[in-house]
Amino acid sequence: MVVVKILLYGVSHKTTPIEIRENYTIEEQKVPEQLAVIKSFSGVEEAVILSTCNRTEYYLYIDQDEFKHGDMLHYLSKHTGYEISEVISTSYGKSNQDAVDHLFKVATGLDSLIIGETQILSQVKQAFALAIEQKTSGPILNSLFNKAISFSKKMHTKTNLDQLSYNPGTAAVKLCKEEWETITDKRFLLIGTGKMIRLTAKTLFYQGVTHITLTGRNEQKVNDLAHELNLWAQNSKKADQLTRYFFTADFNHLPMSLAVADGIIAATKAQHYLVTERIIEEVATIRLTKKRQLFMDLAVPRNIEPSIQYREDIQVFDMDQISFRLDEVDADKDKIVKKILADLSEEVADFKQWYQERKAVPYLQELALQTIEIKEDTLASLERKLPELTEHQLLLIDKHLQSVINQMKRKPIDSLKEFARKKSSNDPKDTKNELKSFARALGFSVEIENTEESPEVLAIESEEISIERN
Repeated sequence: MVVVKILLYGVSHKTTPIEIRENYTIEEQKVPEQLAVIKSFSGVEEAVILSTCNRTEYYLYIDQDEFKHGDMLHYLSKHTGYEISEVISTSYGKSNQDAVDHLFKVATGLDSLIIGETQILSQVKQAFALAIEQKTSGPILNSLFNKAISFSKKMHTKTNLDQLSYNPGTAAVKLCKEEWETITDKRFLLIGTGKMIRLTAKTLFYQGVTHITLTGRNEQKVNDLAHELNLWAQNSKKADQLTRYFFTADFNHLPMSLAVADGIIAATKAQHYLVTERIIEEVATIRLTKKRQLFMDLAVPRNIEPSIQYREDIQVFDMDQISFRLDEVDADKDKIVKKILADLSEEVADFKQWYQERKAVPYLQELALQTIEIKEDTLASLERKLPELTEHQLLLIDKHLQSVINQMKRKPIDSLKEFARKKSSNDPKDTKNELKSFARALGFSVEIENTEESPEVLAIESEEISIERN
């Protein structure tokens, strides 16, 4: 019998085509509401939702005796509009170590559409921060997400994976170059004002494109972004001739803007198509040339109606198609990924060990309280019997007394943690009782009811012993 505690429900570009995946997406402003709904389900103790253009994932920490999988399946069915059987066939589920391993890969960019891209790390951090803000994450998921984020930062610092990878925006620009051979003479229209569009605009600038137009539904944001980018371009070494590279266009006149563009890259949070068949029909009456146009749709749900790709002189790439075209991992990146996976396995094993050792937390807490009481009583007795002791002398005695206590605690702490890690029974209740009996043999009296109250005890005890050993 396996104790299921950490669960993951999700869809991603690896398992689910975009036309299905987009039905799982969550509007940014609705994530807090959905966190609250899921947290209200029986047995759900903690929850984090990760929603990006390429994945929607629900990380849960549950009480397996109370939790009902049917609650999540009904919720996903209502959210997507699919029957429960369709939810089961279109999504994936992972538990415990598999879920932990998956999050580490996601945060590091190893599960991304573009291997090694760094935008996902900021998205994981934002998802975690929101769960903290909404008070839906707790000791277990806090530890899991903190460790995954820390590991990702370390790997991107330790390796040069960043230099070998593309974010979706740079990938779209690279694909444009492959299609046209050169893009310096092309006119680009960027639809949106988010981080993806900002990165894409800068990539186009670095590639020598001199005419980049921005448009979007929020005119003020478009103007602000264009101003920001032009200041950035003027301060760069490449801006030695032109003082303006980035222009703006009225979104209300989108057909006109599309008509004069060669490449169109869209990345907005709109829940419906912004570039439709009807708009393209209007563009056809305006556009003076029959030169091929490339449409890059970086959004999920998609911003560009897929059916326009069947029109003459138009080619449309969505995120799945961009991934398929650029899915060529070179030898250097392959070596780096293998090294990261080896380190990742160690990190996941460390988390598993931490998780198992949590069963010993009540006893470690009792030990900490006992030693604090003993030390305080001893110091108080010394002060009464030796009133001539100076403050400096008392501090020295305190320090050495703590050193002795730490050395004496080392064996019981290590023994409790080692026993907690052992799987001595297939029944978790038997395992808990065996740990209780072992703790009593060491002189502890606490009843093990809730190991979630003081997760920091493990870290504190480990730190004390580490300092003492050094």
